[in-house]
Amino acid sequence: MTVHFDLIARGFQFVEAPRVDDEGTVYFSDLTAGGYYRVEPGRGVETVLADRMWIGGAVLDQDGSILLSGKGGLVRVDPATGGCRPVLSEIDGTPIIAVNDIEADDRGGIFGGTIDFGAVFDRGEAPCGGQLFYLSGTEQLRILRDGLTASNGLGFSPDGRLLYHSESSQGVWVYSLGEDGMPGRPEMFARLEDSDGLVVDSEGGIWVACWRSAQIIRYRPDGILDRRITLPFPHIVSLCFGGIDLTDLYVATGGNTEHPGVGGIVRIKSEVPGLRAWKCRFRCSL
Repeated sequence: MTVHFDLIARGFQFVEAPRVDDEGTVYFSDLTAGGYYRVEPGRGVETVLADRMWIGGAVLDQDGSILLSGKGGLVRVDPATGGCRPVLSEIDGTPIIAVNDIEADDRGGIFGGTIDFGAVFDRGEAPCGGQLFYLSGTEQLRILRDGLTASNGLGFSPDGRLLYHSESSQGVWVYSLGEDGMPGRPEMFARLEDSDGLVVDSEGGIWVACWRSAQIIRYRPDGILDRRITLPFPHIVSLCFGGIDLTDLYVATGGNTEHPGVGGIVRIKSEVPGLRAWKCRFRCSL
């Protein structure tokens, strides 16, 4: 199935971390070329934070700042000034190579995953195992899983009782969340070798960006695949919902050595509205 799409931004290498704020500003990163960017309604692309590498995830904070993943861990940036401060740079005394996708929960903290982008991009090697973690709004860290191949997209079911987690080369895991908001044992929801980012809609459908096949696929909550969308880009990387009625699906695309500079953001219409993403609430200001 092919669909009409609107081009929001183009000319980048490997676009990641799409987010849309309450005013309709679209934010995104260029994972391999560096930087974090925005497109305000009626305006062109502007730089929010130059040069930061490997930004794979972003979460809006209730105070207006943005929590960004990337090389060396997590930082908070003020989109108005570009001011930036580190939030998480090590785990148990070991420096973080990179954090990839992150997602806020209803308690104001975030789930996220570390990833060995140094092996992937700098040395051309298989990455060392990463960790799935939870960071509370008071910046207390809890490690949830070790040995992940490549931690990617995260999303919650509409009732907030399930957490979906994409692990590239493995598939999409699902976790039941306890009364404390923490996940139990993971169960394989969908085996999928090239799963990347994901987002969940208001019917509980799980939309998955498929990096290698350059498709977007949607699973029903019962695990049945019911939609497959192909877009004319080498890679489909990440997804988020936006717009007044949350029927705008924003898609981050990426290029490669054979197709440089085709990374960007496109927007397609979804028949099913998305869910409004939670914002984090970190107490320490910039």
